[in-house]
Amino acid sequence: MDELIKGGNSRYEEYEELLLLRDQYQREACSIETSYVKEFGDLLLKDFELKVECIKKKKMIAFCQAAVNHGDAIDVAAMNEKISRDMAVYNAQLQNMLNSKEAADKSEVVPAYKVERAKRIYHRIAKLIHPDINPEAASDGRIRELWNRIVIAYHMNNDEELDNLEVLVRKVLKDKGTDGGEVVIDDIDERIGKLEAEIKDITTTEPYVYINLLADPGAVKRKKDELNKSIEEYTEYSEQLSNMLRDLLSEGGAPLAWVEI
Repeated sequence: MDELIKGGNSRYEEYEELLLLRDQYQREACSIETSYVKEFGDLLLKDFELKVECIKKKKMIAFCQAAVNHGDAIDVAAMNEKISRDMAVYNAQLQNMLNSKEAADKSEVVPAYKVERAKRIYHRIAKLIHPDINPEAASDGRIRELWNRIVIAYHMNNDEELDNLEVLVRKVLKDKGTDGGEVVIDDIDERIGKLEAEIKDITTTEPYVYINLLADPGAVKRKKDELNKSIEEYTEYSEQLSNMLRDLLSEGGAPLAWVEI
């Protein structure tokens, strides 16, 4: 049974702290990703735009080459329709990068003391109504609504909003007559193991691992140099592909003005 039962448990505190630690690392990962995009966003975006441009031109070249090889005239409308379908995934990725960059550009640096205070308040609230710690309380509609607001405020390091939400949470719990007491979890060893695996995954993969890069000015410079070099190479390659495409379009009898290279 996955049932949670009121009472004492020797590993409950460990489980509780791991839950809070997992949430903290998730939030830190979001913050690290924002900092990474702030630092490298322009270069990453330009590099990916050029990559997508080259992919598009290569697909156009393949379409044109197939027509020329068969002795057919190039159907520009059909080519553009096919390329549009083929590029949908890449264009969606590009749009996601644009959205991330816009969000990062708008984000503000929060003072360290507010970050720490937000963490302390969140921990107090989470011990009362975190869905994994106190599912009985979390089943209440009012608590669920407050919890959603708490998660958002925590990720934004909004300590003032968390302060207000803590008051509301305690009032709802008081009205319900809930003591927020500890629980015993039958499968606690399994749950602790899953949490430890989650924490390891978060802290050893992107974006969390960017923390070391961002803390090293030399590494930041090397990363920017790598991106600038990649941009130069893609720019040169894109021009080569454009020339190849023009030649094929001309050979296939397609008016160049119809094609958006």
